[in-house]
Amino acid sequence: MLTRACLFLSFVILSFTLSAQSGQRLLEQENYGAARAAFEQELREDGEGTEALLGLARLYATEAYAQYNPDTAYTYLREAQRHIRRLSKGERKKLERAGLDSRGIRLLKNEIREKGLAFAIEKGGSEALTFYMEHYSRLDHDNQEKAMQAFLQARMEELQMQGSYEALRDFARSRKADIREYRPEMEAQLQDAIFRAYFQERDSTHLGSLFNLLADYPEAAARLDAPLSQALRETPFIARAESYLRNADHRQLPRTIRVVYYYHYITGDWGDLLGFQNRYPTYADSFNIQAAITIARAAPDLKLGFTDDRLPVFQHYIELAAPVHQAFVALQQVIAQDLLRKDWEKAAATVRRFAPYFGEEDPRVAGLLDLLERPEEGLAPIPLGETVNSELGEYAPVISADGQLLLFCRNMGNNEDIYAARREGETWGAPYPISALNTAVAHEAPLAISADNTTLLMYDGGIVKYTDKETGGWSAPRNFFPDAYKPEWQGSTTFASNREAVLFAARSMDLVGVRNDDNIDLFVSLRRPDGGWGPPINLGTVLNTPFEDRSPFLHPDMRTLYFSSRGHGGLGSLDVFTSTRIGDGWLEWTEPENLGKEINLPGRDWGYKISTDGTTAYFSGDAPGKKEELFQVAVPERFRPQPVSTIRGRILGLDGKPARAELILEDLSTGEPAGRIQPDPETGAFFVTLPSGRLYSYTVEGPGLYPVTNNIDLRDNETALEVEENIEVPTLEEIQKGDITLPLKNLFFDTDKYDIKPESFPELNRLAELVRAYGLKVEIAGHTDYVGGAEYNQALSQNRAEAVRSYLLSRGVEDGQITARGYGLDQPLATNETEEGRALNRRVEIRFKRNE
Repeated sequence: MLTRACLFLSFVILSFTLSAQSGQRLLEQENYGAARAAFEQELREDGEGTEALLGLARLYATEAYAQYNPDTAYTYLREAQRHIRRLSKGERKKLERAGLDSRGIRLLKNEIREKGLAFAIEKGGSEALTFYMEHYSRLDHDNQEKAMQAFLQARMEELQMQGSYEALRDFARSRKADIREYRPEMEAQLQDAIFRAYFQERDSTHLGSLFNLLADYPEAAARLDAPLSQALRETPFIARAESYLRNADHRQLPRTIRVVYYYHYITGDWGDLLGFQNRYPTYADSFNIQAAITIARAAPDLKLGFTDDRLPVFQHYIELAAPVHQAFVALQQVIAQDLLRKDWEKAAATVRRFAPYFGEEDPRVAGLLDLLERPEEGLAPIPLGETVNSELGEYAPVISADGQLLLFCRNMGNNEDIYAARREGETWGAPYPISALNTAVAHEAPLAISADNTTLLMYDGGIVKYTDKETGGWSAPRNFFPDAYKPEWQGSTTFASNREAVLFAARSMDLVGVRNDDNIDLFVSLRRPDGGWGPPINLGTVLNTPFEDRSPFLHPDMRTLYFSSRGHGGLGSLDVFTSTRIGDGWLEWTEPENLGKEINLPGRDWGYKISTDGTTAYFSGDAPGKKEELFQVAVPERFRPQPVSTIRGRILGLDGKPARAELILEDLSTGEPAGRIQPDPETGAFFVTLPSGRLYSYTVEGPGLYPVTNNIDLRDNETALEVEENIEVPTLEEIQKGDITLPLKNLFFDTDKYDIKPESFPELNRLAELVRAYGLKVEIAGHTDYVGGAEYNQALSQNRAEAVRSYLLSRGVEDGQITARGYGLDQPLATNETEEGRALNRRVEIRFKRNE
């Protein structure tokens, strides 16, 4: 028995050895399938088959093998190494004799590692490379470097494909050290990828978006410098920029800081220059700032004005400081006395003498010379007379759109109050205080009144407020802006005549240039659907300068803006300019034009308001030997606004009393709202201003009222129309009782046609809704003039009535609610001998019947 057992054990050992040796021979013979079977048999029969594990490692590391996989090879190799560590010295020597010494195993391990890296790279993707670095422990430097380089590149490409800004940002932060060690050239590529991902759905030229990225990812500062500096040049909101730059690495933003410096430098104020130096110490010796500070400190005191004996000081300062703003102000002061004497030639000669210091293309100097060389137009301001002006001082005039009401501020000594005067023929009646708005302690001044005379904007104790006209007088003033939108300071404010926008002067973070006491810009706020006002929006660099831009007045033509500026050059410390709105938005304007040397003087000219007909400007100014007074002056022809048509009248009920209603204006060509007009709550009087170039409808709306409509076609008008019309408005209760006939005035057909034009749809849609909602029964009655004969006109009137009926049926009106009848030329409203009469006779009416 013992002999048999020994023989069996010897057979097993021999089988193991033969199996492993057989696997190695088969592997060398490239018989890979048989080799794998032999190695696996050894492992099944001997769990400690070290030679078999090494054989399988070699097999899976053989590229010619169909199931080549270095990862699997490395797993077998590591398992074999664990077994080897448990072997006795004798067993290890046995392996060495079989060619499996430590050097050979080390070479095999290095070979598998290199092949594993290539295998992972070929697979593609960061996941395979992450697995490689985790699976292949203790990589040598070369393989670690290659693997990390490949991983970083693959991961960045994957994240770029995903397009997620947050993922790219987090990758850049978490792998910052690895990128710098292994792929430093990738830093710029990654910053570009982050930039592109962030701006996939944002405007990469928008200043706010660029600064938001800088705030969220300061590491992108160097990548952001070029686009930030460009955006800041185009939208130089320096105060807003500096709030973001406060925590940024200024060394990474040299271009951006240069733009910021320019706006500190161009004021010529040494305080602004010192402020820059303190905020940006890294650049304390850059941009020749020390020389600029020295020159700014040497500036003459411009508050003292110019006298002949100070000419050397002024001249020396201008030579050194130009083109900064303070140098131009000094030049204005040098020529001030010549301007007052109207010695235009001497003033121009002085300007030409100093012009080279400002540079050949300085627009302020060129504009100043142009003003001085223009011929005089014979304009002469006229005081509004002693009835209005007093020894107390009057200023801040506001003229109503209908020209019948003048509001102004009167200096009461320790107080300022709002006064009003009514037009009496060609003059003004005695002024009276608006007692409901004045107080004994605060300062009140009018700013603007809406075109319909029912909302007044006012300055009340340093705050802009508004008040509405009510049956008993003016309401208690309320703050114009909620706290969330209230600017740091708000001054002169003007309504758009459609009441959908206001323009105003203010100081806020979104100022062009540096923020200081002398910098004010013009803004717009748009009416929201809830009736409130949206956030202030800067009107841009065409209008606004780094200095004082204020006192806007938007003419009722909704195009022409008058304002005062210190930064556009001119004759004095504030000149009046005009600019025209481009398109239907609020941020595109023509280059401002100076109103000229007969309107603008060396001092501060501001507060100009222009009459609706565009011929007269009202303003306040100094009077010899007196305080400020109110004046009027003709507006030069080329600076007048576009023609504005007006409609005035009263909105009354059928009982002759004022109706509680409002007038809704609409552009029939586009269907867009064109404004809302409030009639006087006491009299029902209304006044509408309409810019030329459009076809308008106006609809009376109010609680319980039938929406009466009409239209005015100004598409081809080059002159202003003045329409007077009283509008009678029935109540819906009166309509339901029947026996009321109303014309469909916003119904349009081509001549001799009965196809309804699209401009008619808004009115017909309102009519269909009312007929359905109240179960009304109506007749559509068609009428014509007498041109074409009775038979022709009968057919035309019937077809037009039927067309209206068909449209109303298509809008859901029941068949039994509506009939159509043509009356031809049988029921004229006016003579057919004039075009005006024939136009009145061509009509379609709706006749409301009594419900049975």
